[in-house]
Amino acid sequence: DLRRAANDVTAPGRMTVSGLDTPVLDGARIDLDVTASAGASAADASLVIPAGTSVTLVERYSAEAAALGNWHLAITLEENARLDRIIIAPDEAAGVFISSAEISLAPGARLHQRSLDFGGRLSRIETHVAHPGEGALVDLGGVYLLDGGRHADSTSVVHHTGPGGVTQQLVKGAAAAKGHGVFQGKFIVDRAAQKTDARMTHRAMMLDDRAEIDAKPELEIYADDVQCAHGNALGALDETALFYMRQRGIPAPRARALLIESFLAEPLDAIADEALRDELKTALRTRLEALS
Repeated sequence: DLRRAANDVTAPGRMTVSGLDTPVLDGARIDLDVTASAGASAADASLVIPAGTSVTLVERYSAEAAALGNWHLAITLEENARLDRIIIAPDEAAGVFISSAEISLAPGARLHQRSLDFGGRLSRIETHVAHPGEGALVDLGGVYLLDGGRHADSTSVVHHTGPGGVTQQLVKGAAAAKGHGVFQGKFIVDRAAQKTDARMTHRAMMLDDRAEIDAKPELEIYADDVQCAHGNALGALDETALFYMRQRGIPAPRARALLIESFLAEPLDAIADEALRDELKTALRTRLEALS
């Protein structure tokens, strides 16, 4: 059952949410459109994925200029349930939108999450996961692409509390001049969470010397029989590859866009729904063409 918990509005802003009345059935797709008008506003909701069912949740955020929106979602996955969560952040340079989610998994549950963020005055996608182990799986992925004056923050905490859990995370980003990307990822592994397999990777490309990317991957491990790792890499566009493409007649802006797209697209490739995967890749390609 998907329930609206509150809509706390501070004048003159208002947050509207559509799609809250969609039945949560096996194979269902829930489309939530969350819009923040100018001014400060907040709303929250809760979602339960029943045992043994598979659901796709698509969250599309929009924020008007001068908006400050705060959206919170509590999600519970019952035993052996599966959730494919797709987040499409607002494309509004002058707006602020903060999304936070608290997701609790039962044994055998599977969470697959992907996000696409073009930033804003401030855009933040924050995810907290309670991971029980016991055959449950968490797969987090995201892409951010920022041009001048835009800020995007990807923050996540996955807390492993029981044995035999799997978590994998891949976030990729690129920032142009005066774009600011932030990645904060943390895995907590309790002493009881033996046999945990958790791997975190963040890779980003700085498209200009004036770009800024801050990354803080963390592992907090209290168990001694685990496989846990994190990686972080920052780099620039491969000038050799760019030269190679230009030698074959590809104009420089197009060559740059193709190289950046091939770097960023990997997290989106794992989206199970082909139409959604194509939609996000098309949006990424369109933004790259405008940026080039």
